[in-house]
Amino acid sequence: MKRSNALALIYRGVSPLSLWTVLIIACLTVCAGTNALADTVYPPNTVYGGPQNVPPLPRPGYLQPVIDPVFGAKITRISDESMGLSSAGYMQHHYSKDQPWNHDMTLIKLSNTRVILDAKTYQIFKRPSGKGESRWSTVDPSILFYTRGNQFRKWNVRSDEDVLLHTFSEGNISIGSNEGNISIGDRYVVVNVDTLVIVYDIANDIVVAKKDLGPIDWATMSQSGNYVVSRPGSSALGVVVYDRNLNLLRKIFDKGAHGDVGYDTAGNEVFVQMCPVQMSRLDNGQVTNLGISLCGHLSARNHLRLGWVSVGDGGANAEIFALRLDGMKTVERFAHMRTSGATYDAQAKGVFSPDGSKVMWNSDWGSGTVYAYVAEMPGNSGDTVPPVAPANLRVTGISQTGVDLSWNTSPDMTDTIGQPASAAILNH
Repeated sequence: MKRSNALALIYRGVSPLSLWTVLIIACLTVCAGTNALADTVYPPNTVYGGPQNVPPLPRPGYLQPVIDPVFGAKITRISDESMGLSSAGYMQHHYSKDQPWNHDMTLIKLSNTRVILDAKTYQIFKRPSGKGESRWSTVDPSILFYTRGNQFRKWNVRSDEDVLLHTFSEGNISIGSNEGNISIGDRYVVVNVDTLVIVYDIANDIVVAKKDLGPIDWATMSQSGNYVVSRPGSSALGVVVYDRNLNLLRKIFDKGAHGDVGYDTAGNEVFVQMCPVQMSRLDNGQVTNLGISLCGHLSARNHLRLGWVSVGDGGANAEIFALRLDGMKTVERFAHMRTSGATYDAQAKGVFSPDGSKVMWNSDWGSGTVYAYVAEMPGNSGDTVPPVAPANLRVTGISQTGVDLSWNTSPDMTDTIGQPASAAILNH
């Protein structure tokens, strides 16, 4: 995440009285987080000019990386029959809108939670049982939220501590009909019992609102927790936005397609969908055509690198790339997905890692068994542990356009522990 993008999101709508608090939080978050991404290698920025030809490439062997001959990314097949899973369908991740990596990218869950892998070696870490729909915490890399019948629960995947958070008397719940998500910070989630949609405050164990919305294809909490976005049962009914109390605000698209909720580069919450690729602001319904006419699957699960989505082209020359949400057609192209799309399982459902440096998708490599694949650029350090927060934050200058801050850096941010660092932030 770039420093300016992070601060724009935090600063939006903040009163002057709370500015000092925001500055402290922003600096601790950004200064610690920026270095974590500083050594991350992404594909080069280019302007999308259409699909490229797909040269032959044999299916990679299990855990035997190959290099994409067009884009240069390292591709690794991370699942195989030798894992001993009881169904071939368990050898892939769940869906584009379900983040398979945990918060610090040390673990991966496949097929919802049939198996959890070490994200560095791709070896089996744990084989959970009794878990329903699950979503990783966006704060704690050890926490997985999941459903069990009418219960919403929290499970520590390392200690195995399993906590009941809430029992819904309304009936067995789903997380937005399998396509919902928890807000960044783990505060709010939308669950549903058939057509009854419920907004649940996880932190305070409070049902905020519930309403029968009629048949829905899916419903989700926006990443801020301020909005509920839903697609009714028919795509012809479009995509609609509610506030957190389930008061209808607006219809943002007349026809719904594959998409996800995220942020654009200006810090506005948006819903981005395909066919063609376009985004709509949640606060006012303003639609921006992003200039790419593709169908397939799209993901905005990169909560550590906002302003981008992963786009998985569903066509014959199918590739997966990151698209910057600024309307300039800026992309980072990862790999060709090489799948036939002949069955639902073989339809590539690409999804970003939290920092957007890796993409996962499912592919039959033209025919046969569907496996999970991960692509990333060679040269990534593999250091996914966030640095210690910097200390002794202090204001060193104030002007009408910005605030200058200084702090003692953390061990991860300098070779000499505790040396001062500084930045001028919130300059306009």
